[in-house]
Amino acid sequence: MPKISACVVAYNRAAILKSCLHSLQFADDLVVVDKSSTDETPEIGRRLADTYLRVPWSPTVEETREVALEQCKHDLIVYLDDDECLSAEAALFVRAEAANPRAEAYAIPFRHYVLGRHDERAYYWPQYRHAFFKRGAVRFSSTVHGGVHVETKSCYEIDSNSPICIHHLSCEDVATWLEKTNRYTSQPNRRSSFASEGIRSIAEFAQQRLAHWLQRVEQPDPYLETVSVLRGLYDIVDGLKHWESTRPPGREAFADLCRRLESEYAAASPVLPRRRDRGPL
Repeated sequence: MPKISACVVAYNRAAILKSCLHSLQFADDLVVVDKSSTDETPEIGRRLADTYLRVPWSPTVEETREVALEQCKHDLIVYLDDDECLSAEAALFVRAEAANPRAEAYAIPFRHYVLGRHDERAYYWPQYRHAFFKRGAVRFSSTVHGGVHVETKSCYEIDSNSPICIHHLSCEDVATWLEKTNRYTSQPNRRSSFASEGIRSIAEFAQQRLAHWLQRVEQPDPYLETVSVLRGLYDIVDGLKHWESTRPPGREAFADLCRRLESEYAAASPVLPRRRDRGPL
């Protein structure tokens, strides 16, 4: 029986990580790379993984995927993020394919849960992840949301109606979505619809992106409309940050304004009472 490695990059995901790692307990070699978590992630990782490695924090998972891959001892590999869990059927499938492989890379249906819910009528379905592969068959992208580059023609795609899937516990609430949006769109190396389209104005871009995602809502439904608006907001924030990157940083303008105000305060000091600056406490 060929042996399987499984690897996960984790950061402050104690609420989900235990289920993530339990879904991979069939692996002969289980690796957790922890980006300096401050919750119970280290304890869970040390308890359930064969290899636990702590590395410095970085804002997105892309910087650390290759590190996790290097820790894997075997050439058949399952890769999950720390907010993803294999279905039980997927775990059984991986074991069966390891014994009698049909391909070098497998595209597994990817079920997103946004605001705590997965809905197959939403814009995000169906999607797939090449999360099970032979070493060298896929290459991780360093671009945020760049996914993987498939380096082989020997691929097998699982039917989206199959119970074989990855459950992606993406965002439990709007606040989590907005925090991720801000973090991901702050990375210089990221996939961007704004950068790839001929944009004449920010207003046009914002209207176009909202319309693009909302047109996928085929019937009135508050949840479907909400997740489509959230997806459009991601693109809009990304576009605003691209526009912002072409202008002088706002912090420089603030610093200039503070210097001018300090000069004006000094000039007005003969008629304005001033409190004594006591310096550092």
